[in-house]
Amino acid sequence: MLCRLCIYLAAAQAHMDIRKIVYNLDDDEEVHGIYHQFPLAFAWQWIGGLIVLLFPFFILFLVLPWGIIGTIILVILFLIGFFWLFRTWRVWYYSILVTTDRRLVIVEQKGILDRAVSQMNLDKINDISYRKRGIIDTTFNVGTLFIQISNSQQKTELKNIQNPARRQQELFGLQGDYVEESVEEFKEEDLFGIIKEIRSRIGERRWQRIQEGNWHDKKKFIEEVGEEDDDKARAIEQFFGGSNDNQEEKK
Repeated sequence: MLCRLCIYLAAAQAHMDIRKIVYNLDDDEEVHGIYHQFPLAFAWQWIGGLIVLLFPFFILFLVLPWGIIGTIILVILFLIGFFWLFRTWRVWYYSILVTTDRRLVIVEQKGILDRAVSQMNLDKINDISYRKRGIIDTTFNVGTLFIQISNSQQKTELKNIQNPARRQQELFGLQGDYVEESVEEFKEEDLFGIIKEIRSRIGERRWQRIQEGNWHDKKKFIEEVGEEDDDKARAIEQFFGGSNDNQEEKK
């Protein structure tokens, strides 16, 4: 029964249209992956719902002689089982990790009508780690992903993710591609136009202090600008990266 259930859930996953769930994806944004939690992580919910759903059929001949009261009891038990299974399916189906070529989207379905959506740009991710614990995680290759964003000490936990090592590699790969494309998109004239604007806004004295400081000071400044405009922050990062390369060549 559970094997057939897993096959059905996998088929349902393959036909998911993510743009009907996450509405703010750009038209040219490419979705790379949609990952659900491991279905058997909800095993007790599936089993409990099936038991309640099928239980009326086992007591059918005992309750029907009670007349209308027995019929009402059977219908109520059947509806409870159906609702239990439907809620479990909905929580599993809509609790997903979505990766695109620009961002990471986390959808948490906490109930029938309770959904939370969070997202982070790939260049804001500071660390990705995972943990597999216990016999079940090891046997089924399931674990928890931990994602840390820049300027945050807290880590987002994504539990019951299948093949967490592969998900970690995929996210690092997408992040590298995104940062590389972001840097390459600025032409030289655009880059220096943005730098000129930033320098005039913060003043020449502060700009010189930042430029002469260590990379930690520059990174803090990039994050400060990024709170207002991500494109300008990437342009400054590209400028400082080029400056560092030139300094190393001179050495």
